[in-house]
Amino acid sequence: MKHHVLILDDEADVRAAIKLQLKDTHFDILEAENFEHAMNFLRENAITVDVIICDVRMPGVDGVEAVANFQREYPNTPVIVLTGFPDVDLAVDFMKKQDVTDYLTKPVDKEKLIAAVEKAAQDRRMFG
Repeated sequence: MKHHVLILDDEADVRAAIKLQLKDTHFDILEAENFEHAMNFLRENAITVDVIICDVRMPGVDGVEAVANFQREYPNTPVIVLTGFPDVDLAVDFMKKQDVTDYLTKPVDKEKLIAAVEKAAQDRRMFG
């Protein structure tokens, strides 16, 4: 069974790297370069997205605001936060207050990424 993962990151090379790391798995990768694009995609295809991977620092709507929106609009879709600027306080906030599935730092280890996405997809099956 294929699972759909939406990657929201303003950097095309990061999206490409994540897509490459998940290439030989059972995940189909969908990409959005900004929050508006991601929301448009979700509005049109919400039922098909099993996991969202969201960058923290992006122009326009940042990751904190994006995650809050995703969780309000799509509460059954797990969110994994991915950042190139690790911040312990922000990580704690995401994990406890915003209930994200995982908080990963760039460059992310392939096995760690796959494990996080697998867990999130499984959580989606249980609650979605």
